[in-house]
Amino acid sequence: MQAQSKFNKYFVDSTDHAIDVSGFLNEGFGFLPVPILITEPAVGYGGGLVGVFFHGQQKKRVVVDSTSHLENSKNLPPVLTAVAGAMTENGTWLAMLAHQGSYLNDRLRYTGAVGYVSPNLTFYGGSGLEAGKYEFNMKGFLTFHELLFRPVAKVPLFTGLNYVYFNNEVTFDTKIPEIGSLENDNKLGGMNVVAMWDSRNNTFTPTKGIMSATEFGVFDKALGGDNNYWNFNHRTYFYQPIIKEKLFSGYRLNYAAKWGDSVPFYELPFISLRGIQALRYQDHHALTLETEWRWQFVKRWSVVGFAGAGFTAPKIDEFDVSKGNYAVGGGFRYFIAKQYGLHAGIDVARGPEVWAWYLTVGSNWFR
Repeated sequence: MQAQSKFNKYFVDSTDHAIDVSGFLNEGFGFLPVPILITEPAVGYGGGLVGVFFHGQQKKRVVVDSTSHLENSKNLPPVLTAVAGAMTENGTWLAMLAHQGSYLNDRLRYTGAVGYVSPNLTFYGGSGLEAGKYEFNMKGFLTFHELLFRPVAKVPLFTGLNYVYFNNEVTFDTKIPEIGSLENDNKLGGMNVVAMWDSRNNTFTPTKGIMSATEFGVFDKALGGDNNYWNFNHRTYFYQPIIKEKLFSGYRLNYAAKWGDSVPFYELPFISLRGIQALRYQDHHALTLETEWRWQFVKRWSVVGFAGAGFTAPKIDEFDVSKGNYAVGGGFRYFIAKQYGLHAGIDVARGPEVWAWYLTVGSNWFR
């Protein structure tokens, strides 16, 4: 009876008696072990484990002016720490420690990670190489840190900096016995100025609001790298409910560009869509458009449908809308943590070349 009582306290919502992990996450006394199921076509099937620690209960933000139309979200983004390890069938593996937090009544946000990664990927040509499949491994120590500050308490505008460093060893498999493998050490060090507007009502599975962020910066030898080039990235996610508590829509725009004389091939922007392998379509400029609709048809269960298009070009004025790459798909969601607005489920997608499926926890548009 005691065990049953604890299970109900941590894993059952008392309002509808459905499975819900909000109670466990709110306790803040240990890590929640979450299995990782990797289905990314670029690295093959795999798995791992992530331990997520939620630092205390979900909290409300103290609103200065409740009449302001800008005060959309009153939930503070959760403070969490995660330890992860994973491996896939093609030999890709990673080990990572990450932290994300909102502090001082959401005036300050920090995201950071340190880890060691070793992905086995395929480069499909471009940037001076003929089209083809070039298999390679990149491995090394990786760290990322971003600090954002909200200047005006009642306006959801954040500004700040982020920094990334990757001590990377790249190895190409030539598939020619006489040559063997080609190896090259290449360090990356870059810093970006960031401006972000975030009026989403939830950071996990938003249903209303806008998240729009722009990054502009430089990768330079003075920042610890071996290459000098410029970086620009803009992403906008817009969420709009269509039928209250039933039908929700989302829209995504992502534009990325890197330019200079020494942009590493693996740093070239690429189309990022469910149903398209990572790094499959790359160039110095990449534009991605996507929409997703979710229908919560019964209690905690939802079905989703999504469609997207991506375009790449060597220069910004050379985009050709007639040569896009498209992907469509659908899936389902279960409302697994009501107090955090967290949905989880499975998606199946079809791109120009392959079928793929994904385990989705929260929003697929995570950054």
